Amino acid sequence: MSEQSRSARRVINPPSMPAPPGWSHAVAAGGWLFGGGLMATDYRDGLRAEARTDPDRPWASEPLDAESRLILDDLGAVLAAAGCDRRRDLVRVWQWIRARYPDDAAYAAGQATWPAFPSGTPYARNLGAMVGDPQRSSTGIGVRQLPVPEALLSVDFIAVEPRPGVEKRGFAMPDDVPQPKIGYSPATRIGDWVFLAGFGATDFKGDWMATAHMGPRGMIAPEARVNPYIWLGSEIEAQTDYTLRTMARMAEAAGTSLDRCVKADVTVRHPSDVAGMERVWRRYFPDDPPARNLVTGAELVIKGTRVEIAMLLLAGDSGLSRRGITLADGPAPPGHAPLAVHAGDFLFTSGLLALDATGKVPAGWRAGADVPHFRSPARDQATAILDTLSRLCAEAGASLADVCKVQAFLDDLAHLPEMLGAWREAFPHEPPALSAVAMGGGDPLIAPGAVMQWDAIVHAPAGDKSA
Repeated sequence: MSEQSRSARRVINPPSMPAPPGWSHAVAAGGWLFGGGLMATDYRDGLRAEARTDPDRPWASEPLDAESRLILDDLGAVLAAAGCDRRRDLVRVWQWIRARYPDDAAYAAGQATWPAFPSGTPYARNLGAMVGDPQRSSTGIGVRQLPVPEALLSVDFIAVEPRPGVEKRGFAMPDDVPQPKIGYSPATRIGDWVFLAGFGATDFKGDWMATAHMGPRGMIAPEARVNPYIWLGSEIEAQTDYTLRTMARMAEAAGTSLDRCVKADVTVRHPSDVAGMERVWRRYFPDDPPARNLVTGAELVIKGTRVEIAMLLLAGDSGLSRRGITLADGPAPPGHAPLAVHAGDFLFTSGLLALDATGKVPAGWRAGADVPHFRSPARDQATAILDTLSRLCAEAGASLADVCKVQAFLDDLAHLPEMLGAWREAFPHEPPALSAVAMGGGDPLIAPGAVMQWDAIVHAPAGDKSA
């Protein structure tokens, strides 16, 4: 594959698959392939017939079995259409699982519904059989809604086009780094980039088979717990510190360090935990922090965890530079992060919300309590986010036409049609890949009044094609 063809942005929509309504299944650019949310749907009638349980033989199938097989079949078709192979070229996978939530009051108090998910065993079994290769980063997050109400699972991904002399590599972890119980790699390197899988404050054992326990039973590592019998101590700070301390060891094993982080995905169970997480975050990233997509309102798949973090870093020996981007008269970034980071051929945004310079959602972009039918907060907020994204693209020498992938987090998927109205106007031709989910738990997004948050990756070549 020539350098020119490797770098050109192109959409991937296999003719054998139903066309998504307004976005692309995947976009290839700069040697990477960015996939949108794949579900077992035809985008017209809900779940495809092959993914439904036979009502006359409900005992003959398991939740997530047929759905995951269809999704992984489609994943293979998308990768094949781009010249990739699902058994070789995946480097980052997100699994969004529809979860059960407690009522808003219980959720705000930190009371979990457990188990909140269908068993992941059928999906893990199919993943092992149909993908196999464990050298990939992985994140599994529970969400309140998927775009198809019956669906249990949506999967989106990043893959890398094969290139001579560039091999994907996983790394053995030190004995003091907990080992995952499913087939993925804590750290994966491809070229100049290192992916760290989603990790929370777990030792993958917790209280299982223990005769003694420390507070509520779960899979939290002892070092990440606080004494539940005294009013001092912060669970979120203890868990965030343990998570980042362990991820520093993962990065070291992969030949890099946290100060080389370009982008972090941080998922916090409840917005009330953000302040404590942020205090610890600033200790680990006091200066020049990475871009950060901070999502709240999730159910996490490890019982007892309050935060999960995944990262993309530059390799320790990479010559690529990274540059944080803010806008002088733009929205305030949500917390200790720039609005975006430009590294190599790509621009990685932080989570983008419709905020003003003070970090608040302006009244004109919120739903009107007294006149709810006179405003369109979803369309207004999507338009505001697109304006910010356009300006960030320009700062990196790109445009909206170069956007490859967006993950959209909404407070309710009832807002999705209006969001897509603004989306189609901004991306009339060859649109980006899109993954859309709705979070839960009262007011689920980080900014009161926000109905959506976007995370975007943009192809913005910086002149160095080594990545």
